[in-house]
Amino acid sequence: MQKKSLNQVLLQENDCFGCGHLNPHGLKIEVNRDPEDASRIVGAFYPAAHMVGFPGITHGGVIYTALDCLASWTPTILLSEMKAAWILGSAAIRYLRPAAPARPIMLSARIKGGVSKWKPIVVQAQARNETNQLLAEGRFKVVPLTPDRFKTVAGLDEVPENWRHLMGVS
Repeated sequence: MQKKSLNQVLLQENDCFGCGHLNPHGLKIEVNRDPEDASRIVGAFYPAAHMVGFPGITHGGVIYTALDCLASWTPTILLSEMKAAWILGSAAIRYLRPAAPARPIMLSARIKGGVSKWKPIVVQAQARNETNQLLAEGRFKVVPLTPDRFKTVAGLDEVPENWRHLMGVS
């Protein structure tokens, strides 16, 4: 039996395009703590052959999406006591080399700088190929949302049950 990734355990019934394992068209990113560095989150995804931009190159937007998703998971896991939903506020990304399609891409992220409760934070994230070459790196400003703010931003009447569980809302 394959062990579930941390994002599958913490946010069940997730259909996010990036990290949701229920989305048949998504990236199905696997997110976990780095077993060698407690201040870092790691992930992996396997872009499908149809996720190309230029021939022979995984589309840069797919890599951006994976890093964006990992950036939101970083404080969700590392600052779990906040019980927030983290949403992207802004980002800057730099691509260094092309990624081959249908080849695994390893992700890593950590919080950069100080953390003030309920204030946006900066996450530094990277994507590497299977030979550990740096493909892309970015700085992602993520914003914490309380359950009420989450409902307002998402235009929902209620926080979905799986998110309620993640955020510790009864």
